[in-house]
Amino acid sequence: MTNKQIILLLLVLTTSLSFQAQSVTGTLTQHAGQQIALTGFDYFKTIQLSKTAIDSLGNFVLNYSKDYNGMGVLNTQDNSSLILVLTEKNIKLQGKHLKQPNRLVFKNSINNKNFMGYTKTQGLHTNALSAWSYLENLYETPPFLLKAKKVKKTIQEEQKRIQKEDAAFINGLSKNSYMRWFIPYRKLIQDMPMIVKSQPERIPEAIEQFRSTHFTHPNFKTSGLFKELLEGHYLLLENMGQPLDSVYRQMNKSTQHLIDDLQTNEKLINEVASHLFNLFEKRSLFKASEYLSVSLLNNTQCSLTDDLVAKLESYRTLKVGAIAPDIALDNHQKVSDLKTNKLIVFGASWCPACKKEALELLKYYDAWKIKNVKIIYISIDTDKTAFKTAYKNAPWQIYCDFKGWDTQATKDYYIFGTPSYFLVDADNKILVRPNSVAHANTWIEYKL
Repeated sequence: MTNKQIILLLLVLTTSLSFQAQSVTGTLTQHAGQQIALTGFDYFKTIQLSKTAIDSLGNFVLNYSKDYNGMGVLNTQDNSSLILVLTEKNIKLQGKHLKQPNRLVFKNSINNKNFMGYTKTQGLHTNALSAWSYLENLYETPPFLLKAKKVKKTIQEEQKRIQKEDAAFINGLSKNSYMRWFIPYRKLIQDMPMIVKSQPERIPEAIEQFRSTHFTHPNFKTSGLFKELLEGHYLLLENMGQPLDSVYRQMNKSTQHLIDDLQTNEKLINEVASHLFNLFEKRSLFKASEYLSVSLLNNTQCSLTDDLVAKLESYRTLKVGAIAPDIALDNHQKVSDLKTNKLIVFGASWCPACKKEALELLKYYDAWKIKNVKIIYISIDTDKTAFKTAYKNAPWQIYCDFKGWDTQATKDYYIFGTPSYFLVDADNKILVRPNSVAHANTWIEYKL
């Protein structure tokens, strides 16, 4: 073998060893012969770290990159799974089946031993706290239960004891350990539905924990918590039992925290902004979309992708009070030629929500006509037959050039989903961007 060949072989071996620097090995006798995969996380995405076949005795070896440090999930062919802490180089697992976690044994992996023990205990604690919270609320109403002050005191003491035990476990972990960072966020995510439902007094605490979080922390990338924490927080705010204006103020504060915190990570701020924008639009939280859009577009420190700018720009260009872009209609007429209030609707025959909302349009059509409100329906259909079948009996004006999403009006109005609405006055000034026909009717009823 020549020197050149030896060097090449060493390079190949070095590369292979560096890539396969960490492993999960084990024996799962009841999964023998099945495929097994190890998946990890990259912020919003799930990534495959390794995959192999379990041999006839139940043995397997999964090698994955030395650069990965965080959480992972073992998945077997029969749809069983197990969450792992991938912060140690060589993890060994023995047992029969992943659905029998009490029989699983970890060797040389103190983090996974601690995590499994905590997960089991935390489940019991969560159920107990939920039960005690229910009883505490029960003892605050009926007069005959209000007298049982000792019982109520006992309930409160038991809640504090459980919470103190949880805190003691976390404080007992090494300050620099992954679990010391991970568990409080996992607990927050798991607690948020219960906080909304039965523990509203904890809402300020949950909000503060979110707003004191540094989302650029490297642990977030591989934690599997990033998406759930974002969505869970805004869902908590949406259901906090406050007037909508107060909810929007709280959402905007949290959004501003994210924008400020992510300034140094250009790629991540684009991903987070796009995800939040889609979340707000899906849940018809249009004022939250507007704040996110205007704040990002007016922030010169943010370098945004063209796709994201196209989404956000609609809320800066088409904000309430702005003049809406004109739309050329079929009969050489423009929307601006119609000197009356107009509800501009973007929809399509293939859109299930559009069909449902069209029935609402029919319900209000005559009443709106008396109030001099016209409906201008812009269809983004491409199939002429489907278009004619869907709209042949519609009483309002419908326009379609069969170019689909390439219709000029959809570009001018930055339409990314249907149905979308704009209520404009006789001069095409935007009065409101309704999130539904019912919302449009409320506005027309009380303000026109």
